[in-house]
Amino acid sequence: MSRKLWRKRIHFLDDWSLRSKLYILFIFCVLIPVLATNVVFYQSIKGHMEEKERSRISEMQQRIRFNLRNSLDNSLYVSNFLYTDVTLNRFMESRYRNPEDYYFAYYDMLSNNNLVRYYYSYQQVNKVTFYVGNETFVNGGNFIKLDDEVRKSEWYQALMNSSDNIMIYSYFDKQQAEMSQSQGGRKVSIIRKLDYFGEQRVEKVLKVDLDYGFINKSFKNEGTNGKIYVVSDDRVIFSNDTQMNQTRQPFNLISNIPMGTVQSRESIPVVSEKWQIIVSAEKLDFLSEVMDSRRIVTLLIILNLLVPTLLIWLISRSLVHRISRIAKHLDQVKQEKFEVISEPAGKDEIGSLTHSYNMMVIKIKNLIEIVFKGQVERQTLELSKKQAELKALQSQVNPHFMFNTLETIRMRSLIKNELETSDIIQKLALLLRQTINWGNDLITIQEEIRFVESYLNIQQYRFGDKLKFIIQVADSSMLAMMIPKLTILTFVENACIHGIEGTSNDGVVEVLFEIQGDFLHMTIRDTGVGMDEDKLFLLRNMMLDPSMDRMNELSSIGIMNAYIRLRMYFNDCVQVNIWSEKKKGTTITIQIPLSQVSQG
Repeated sequence: MSRKLWRKRIHFLDDWSLRSKLYILFIFCVLIPVLATNVVFYQSIKGHMEEKERSRISEMQQRIRFNLRNSLDNSLYVSNFLYTDVTLNRFMESRYRNPEDYYFAYYDMLSNNNLVRYYYSYQQVNKVTFYVGNETFVNGGNFIKLDDEVRKSEWYQALMNSSDNIMIYSYFDKQQAEMSQSQGGRKVSIIRKLDYFGEQRVEKVLKVDLDYGFINKSFKNEGTNGKIYVVSDDRVIFSNDTQMNQTRQPFNLISNIPMGTVQSRESIPVVSEKWQIIVSAEKLDFLSEVMDSRRIVTLLIILNLLVPTLLIWLISRSLVHRISRIAKHLDQVKQEKFEVISEPAGKDEIGSLTHSYNMMVIKIKNLIEIVFKGQVERQTLELSKKQAELKALQSQVNPHFMFNTLETIRMRSLIKNELETSDIIQKLALLLRQTINWGNDLITIQEEIRFVESYLNIQQYRFGDKLKFIIQVADSSMLAMMIPKLTILTFVENACIHGIEGTSNDGVVEVLFEIQGDFLHMTIRDTGVGMDEDKLFLLRNMMLDPSMDRMNELSSIGIMNAYIRLRMYFNDCVQVNIWSEKKKGTTITIQIPLSQVSQG
């Protein structure tokens, strides 16, 4: 056979569709070998593996059922013992003249009662608590007065809404989760009304808290490749899944958990309700069983490789050669060399791809021009968006300051019934004219200082001798530098409203302008109430990624408003630092490169 004829027979695959080639690969290289292997081994290992899995799950269910039943029965035993205790009932219904009589009766009851012995004799019981509607009781030990706070609790409401006098209830105690890292906040409790002795003179409720950690540990120790869930209603009470055992987090909902293959689902009665034991296991591992028959596997592998190898070689040659050719021309496109593929392309999908590439090369120069034009339009849209955001920020300044000041002057005038407010109103008018008529948003530092002085004079009128202020400019040449209007005033307003107003002591507001190296430094300092660590952390975190959308997360938007405006005008080169200490005050420093600051 000649070389030319051989090439012709090989190239006949180039005219086949890619889908047809993939079908050939699938049938001869995947489907037939897999079916042949499964027919030989499937029947021999399926029964054995399924029986082994059923036995394993059955034994695991018996252990879970026994451990769970044992824990609940022991806790119920403690509950039943205390429910019928005469001495305990008499102690809770007695009235006591003073705390001393109560303590004598309390210790007498403990010395003649088996309460402590039964409480500590079972590891499954974590805590026993009596809630007694007796006003002469003193909270302490296992006895708590049944007050309004207890009656509002989740577990108490559940008991009152139940038709039974005993129930088992699972809930999350957020307060305990915050106080105890070891125990967490998850609780499973047996709760019952203490009405064994007929009519009650006082309301009594017994709550036996199961040792959640001890019971949950038995589930963690289950050696299984699946997941175990004990479910009450929709809540996962116990599980061997480590992600479900975060005791400092509320109970997970089974409806929110993606379930695998459910191997078993069983209901068990628990006091006044039914719990479900759900076992979700992975698919059976047949591979380990198959590998036991190595001789047969080796023979099948050899047979399965001969035919697929030849087919894969022929098809891959048809694909790789032409794809490599397209890749070579695409590399030339990276170097801005656009050449048409002139060799035969074939009639399959790769041939269509080659024709598409040739059309792309012809049109690409026209597309470049279109892309450049689109980039210019996008930049124009981004600029419009920035301008819209700036206008929105400007509009937020007016009501924020104006309403606070007018309310202050109105209240002072009504109280004193005098005309001395005329000077203050004159200063206020200056500020209002500037906030309503923005004009050019950039003003000189000297003009900004004039606004700040007017505002602080108004606040002095409001606070009297309680407020003092200092404004210092280190170098007179700084007065002509341009900054966004009312930005420093916003920080000063924040110092007065949120700092000085909240303290009963005299306060000082200090504003300092100075040049340090290549930077303009502006400092606003007050001796007010300061900020707690949580609020300071939130404010600093928002300054790392400032945006108008996030401003609603703060109770006061003034600082973030001013900060975003400064960033817009000075190309994100502004650095604002905030230090604050509770009851000592707050200091804010603004640092702007001198290269970004223009002269008025």
